Amino acid sequence: MEIYLDVVLIENFIVDLFLLSITFNVIRVEVKNKKLVLSSILGAIYTMVMIFPTLSFFSFMPIQFCVAYFMSLIIMGKERWKMAIKSTAVFLIASVTLSGICFYLAEFENSYTFCNGFSINNFSLKSLVLALMIIYIIYFRAISYFRERSVINNFTFDVEIYIDDIKYLIKGFLDTGNELREPITNLPCIIIEERLFYNYKFNEDKVYYINYSAIGYEGKLKGFKVDRVMIREEGKDFREVKAIICPCKDILSREKDFNALLSRGVV
Repeated sequence: MEIYLDVVLIENFIVDLFLLSITFNVIRVEVKNKKLVLSSILGAIYTMVMIFPTLSFFSFMPIQFCVAYFMSLIIMGKERWKMAIKSTAVFLIASVTLSGICFYLAEFENSYTFCNGFSINNFSLKSLVLALMIIYIIYFRAISYFRERSVINNFTFDVEIYIDDIKYLIKGFLDTGNELREPITNLPCIIIEERLFYNYKFNEDKVYYINYSAIGYEGKLKGFKVDRVMIREEGKDFREVKAIICPCKDILSREKDFNALLSRGVV
C-alpha cells in the first residue's frame, strides 16, 4: 500500500483546523488565525506516529491526550491553562463525533462480515467530507473577520490634533470601558501612540500625571494639553472637544486600524 506523506499531512491539517475551529466556536472564545494554524500543523505532524512503526510508542492514549492539550495550550496561552483543559475536552468530543460520522459513511462502501470483521478499503466520500470542512473553515473565519471589522468601523473616529500650528491626523477607537480622566481638570484622556509625534517635543514643565489601573497593571501616564482637538464620527462634521492627550510607547493596533484610544468622555 502506497502512502503519500504530503497528502496525509495536508488532509490531517485540514481536519485539525476544522475541529479546532468548531471547538473554539462552541466555547465562544475568539482566537487568532496564526495560532489555529500553528496548532493544526502540530496535530498534522503528530499523525506520523501512525505511519512509522518506530514512533508507535507515541500513539498511546495518555500521550494523545497530552498532544491535544498542548494544541489547545498553544492557542489559549499558558496563563489560561484551565480553559485549555475545557477546550481539550471539547476537541476530543468533536474528534470522536467526526470519527463516528466518517465510520458511518464508510459502511456504505465497505462490507462487514462476522468472521472477517470490518476494513475500510474504499472511502470515496472522503473528498466531499474534506471539502465541507474547508468550506466551514473559510465561512467561520470570514464571518469572524467581517464581524470584527464591523465593530472597529462603528467605533472608529477621525481625530485632528493641533500643536503649535501643526495638524496631526489620527484614527481613534472608542474604548467604551475607558473612563480615564485627568483628576485636576477632570478632562477625558486620549491615549495616542508616541511615534506619531516623532517631530515634536512636549514641554515637560506642563505635564499632567494621570493614575490608571487595569487588571494586573497600574501606574501613571503623562498627559499634555494641546491647542485644539477635533473629532469626527463617520458621516458627520468635525467638532471640537476638550481633552488631555497621553502619548504611549505601545502599538495600539497590530493591524494599524487605529492609533489612539478614546475615552467615553471624549465622545
